[in-house]
This record gives sequence, C-alpha cells and structure tokens, in this order.
Amino acid sequence: MGIIWGNWDVRVYAANAWVRLALRFAAEHPLIIDKLEAVLADPVPSVRIQAAQNLQVISAVAPERMWAMGERIATQEAHMEVLTAYLNDSMGRFSHSDPERCEAVLAIVKTRLDGGLDNENKGHSYLQECLGGLTAQLFVGQGRALPRAWLEEWITDPRRYHDLLNGFTSPLRAAFFNRYEPEAEPEARAMCDRAREGLALILGSMTAIAAEAYGVLVSDADQGEKLAAREKYKAAEMVMHHAINQLYFGSGAYADNPERRPGLPDSAAMARFLDDYADILTLFARSREPATLHHLIELYEFLIPGDPVRVFEAIYSILLGRGEEEGYHHESLGSTAVVGIVRCYIADYRTIFEDEGRRTRLVAILRLFSKVGWPEALNLLHDLPDLLR
Repeated sequence: MGIIWGNWDVRVYAANAWVRLALRFAAEHPLIIDKLEAVLADPVPSVRIQAAQNLQVISAVAPERMWAMGERIATQEAHMEVLTAYLNDSMGRFSHSDPERCEAVLAIVKTRLDGGLDNENKGHSYLQECLGGLTAQLFVGQGRALPRAWLEEWITDPRRYHDLLNGFTSPLRAAFFNRYEPEAEPEARAMCDRAREGLALILGSMTAIAAEAYGVLVSDADQGEKLAAREKYKAAEMVMHHAINQLYFGSGAYADNPERRPGLPDSAAMARFLDDYADILTLFARSREPATLHHLIELYEFLIPGDPVRVFEAIYSILLGRGEEEGYHHESLGSTAVVGIVRCYIADYRTIFEDEGRRTRLVAILRLFSKVGWPEALNLLHDLPDLLR
C-alpha cells in the first residue's frame, strides 16, 4: 500500500508549504532550507516524502546542501517509497547535468540493496525498477561505464534482481530502434548500440541460468535443489519474456497501435535489424516458454519483408526445435500465427519455395500443427500443392 494522507494530516501540508516557499524564497531566507532538512527527519513517511521528491527546488541556491540531503536519504531512508520518490522525482532530474553526483548517490543505494535493503518486499519492487531505469539512463543514454559494471553484477542473480533488470529494459523500447530512424543522429545510433549491448548482457546470462536450472529440474536432484532451480528458471525466463516484449512492441510488430510510429519503418530497416540483432534473436529462441517464443515468432512475422528467406529459416528452427519440445504447436495462438505466416509467404514470397529443401521444411511445419488437429493447418497442408503452383 502506498503512502497516503488525508485532510487532517496538517504536518504533510506544512511540509508541502515549505517546499513551495523554498522554490521562491530560499535564497533570501536560508531558514527555509533548514526547515526542509527538518522535514526529511520527520518520523512520518508521508511528511518526509514531500521534501524528498522535491529537493530540486533548492538546486539553484544551495546545490551542495541539496546533494548532502540526497546522500542522507540514500544512506538512511528506511521507507522504500520515500527513497524511490527521491531517486525518481528529484535526483533523476540531474542525470544529464550532473551524472557523477547521481552515480555517487546510486552507489549508496546499490550497496544497501545488495546488502538486503528490500528483502522483506514480497511483491513488485519499485525501488529496483527505479534503479534499473536510472542505470539504463546513465549507461545507455550517456555511455557511463560504472552503471554498466553494476548491470554485469545484477545479471548473475535474476531471482534477486528481476525487477531491476526489467526496469533496465523497459525504458529502452524506443532506444533499441533509434539507429533505424531516417537520418538518425550519431548519438541516437550510439544509444541504440549501447541498448543492444545491455540487452545482450542480460540475455546471455538469463539463457545460461535458465539452461542450468532446467538441467537440475529434469535430473534426479533432491526436492530442495529442484525448488531452488525452479525459482531461478522462472526468474530468468520472466526477464527474457519482458525483454522480448520491448522489441515486439517497439518494432511495430504489434499492429493494434496505429498511432505509434514503428521502430522499423520499412524493409531496409528490417534487414539491418536482422543483421544487428541476429545474436540476440538467437538467444531468445533458446527460451522454453511458449509465451516468449510466440512473441518472437510474431516479431519474425513482422520482419519478413526484411529478408523472407532468413526469417523463414529462423521460424522453422524455432517451431521444429524448441517450440516442438515445449509443445508450442498445441497452442491455439501458435496455430493462428503460423497459419497467417504461411499464407503470407504463399501470397507474397512463393518463389522461395522453389528450393526443394525449403519446400520440405514448409511441409514439416504444417504437418507439426496438423497432427494435433488444427483445421486451418490441415487445410493448408492439403491445398499446398495447388497453392505453390
């Protein structure tokens, strides 16, 4: 439950009044800054948050005191919502103008987090999400080396840091595609490259952790080991699923949002994306979760104009590989997606099936979905000789 207050919480309104006064009169009346410092020491979180999320109001007149208060919050604040409000709403404003000071504050929070700061949190960690987003801003947005080093630490433990890793990839949905904009600026291309680098770091670790955990789950290990492995597996796969969603929705593959400009506006951009993200797409294909594989296949469907042959071979490898192992062909959404893809190929790219091997692989795909009884796949398989004439 978040911090709330009502009409009778007069100290909350008094604290807010000091914030408003500081914005206009702190230079002439330093006592106001003292009052803000006193607000930060108040025993009630709803009072403290008024100052914590608004410390930027004294940045022009007392920058050193502002940063000193911020470091005190980072070091001592016990309420996660107050701490998160400071990082997001106040400190985050200075990530471009004063990244070194921001990193110093975040290093304090990181040390506390690594030491178990929010261990008692049983649900979604907004503090982790905030820290992940700020790490993305400093590393991807500005090329800072220290946040990248933090990311390399966090990716080793998705059970502990899954909200943080998701918080890192969430704000990068557009950055993954910056370089494919017409006349993209050099810095936009550099941001795209760093976003891809961060994603590759995350996926490389998640696929390895998930594979190791899966090996334990299918072994004769004892129940305690299997329970720990299951938690590792679920956490790693959850991070992968969240990451594929950023590419799926950012690329333009999700067709139900016509107002949003697609990250890949044409076939040339799609072809470049397939080259640039080849290793990342291969890592996603190692997932054992049908939901992740489904969005990957839908992303590939969107990318068909970029390289029809390459995309077909990738889809075939997923469907007759990991997809078949995990029963993707039993999913109705899977059948719908695959039938749509096959129809698209027959309508627009029929000539690629003049290759006998590729035609055989197309039949194998339809047989996989036909053998479990999907009627549209059965009809396509029956009509295929006529359709490919």
